[in-house]
Amino acid sequence: MRGIFPCIVAAVVAVVCALPAAAQTDIDHRIPPGYEPEQGPDEQGLWMEVEEYEKAIRRSALRVDDPDLNNYVAAIVCRVAAEYCRDFRVYLIRNPGFNASMTPTGVMQIWTGLLLRSGSSDEVAAVVGHEIAHYTRLHTLERLRSIKRNSAAGSIFDIGVAIVTGVSVPVGQLTALLSALSFSREQETEADFLGTRLVADAGYDPHAAYRIWRNVIAEEEAAEVKREQPGIFGATHPDAAERAAGLEAWITTTWGPREDFEPSVREHLDVLERSYLTLMEDQIDTNRFGRSEALLTRHADMGIDPALIHYYYGEMYRQRGAAGDEASAIDAYRRSLDTGRAPPEAFRNLGYLYLKSGEASQAAAHFRRYLEARPDATDRAMIEFYLEDMS
Repeated sequence: MRGIFPCIVAAVVAVVCALPAAAQTDIDHRIPPGYEPEQGPDEQGLWMEVEEYEKAIRRSALRVDDPDLNNYVAAIVCRVAAEYCRDFRVYLIRNPGFNASMTPTGVMQIWTGLLLRSGSSDEVAAVVGHEIAHYTRLHTLERLRSIKRNSAAGSIFDIGVAIVTGVSVPVGQLTALLSALSFSREQETEADFLGTRLVADAGYDPHAAYRIWRNVIAEEEAAEVKREQPGIFGATHPDAAERAAGLEAWITTTWGPREDFEPSVREHLDVLERSYLTLMEDQIDTNRFGRSEALLTRHADMGIDPALIHYYYGEMYRQRGAAGDEASAIDAYRRSLDTGRAPPEAFRNLGYLYLKSGEASQAAAHFRRYLEARPDATDRAMIEFYLEDMS
């Protein structure tokens, strides 16, 4: 394992400061591929912490083992990292939040919520490039040294595990942890310039570097209208819109207008659709319906299969349970079923809604269709109980 100081880095928005143009192009890697820093006097304890942290990731129930998703993400990381590819070990974590992180030892962690909020492979690459730049500029190492000097928050292992399992950590507590691990404005700017260059050199659309942040900004604004708590992004990046605007201006000047590039959308959509039932289920289960609705609207515009979009509108309405939501859920499930490509669970959930409203014959018909479409259903005994009770 390379490196000596573990550090968890929140996914960060592009920060464009007023650096001279020459400084922007001069920013480069500070370490070569395969970098191994020399042992320090206090390294032994820290080394043990990072070993324990990576072990916790490996055995975490939240670690994604789907080869399709893992291969997709690993390929993007390797393409952007180029000669640094072998320095990284990439872990995909099942968490609906928007986050990515890197340790100075080469552990890269990506939450599935990042994939859900990206509109193309280019946008995933933009976040990856930013994290790699922090690594090769030694920002993660510098930040950890500062934390170890000044923080009483506990061991890096404790902080790391809290962030890995952040889905169950209160937003305020998680935000505080991530804020403590945040970079300086100068470091963010350096990671922006170098990270975007890595993305462009890898053949991805550099304009994705600000598009991804604007996607999340729009989600936060939708959540604010619904009076939901701010997410990690909104709480830790209050000036994100200004930063994205500055980054857009620099990228347009350096590489030309966005119209000159064609984003890698189709591959990303295919990956999303194949894993959508898992990814969106996790999002709906957060009960942050303003964010869920904003995502569904974006996904519909992106071209995600309408059968999936309507199904999850049904799930959102059913779980929210506000006035009029029951009728909206029934309509959404029907629309999904009308496509002929609905998940079998649409039949089951419609059955429950009809059963609740006293329409026994409709409930029974949809329960039977569910069992036909899902013969190995784990809840078969329960559904058969309802059918027998209605007969």
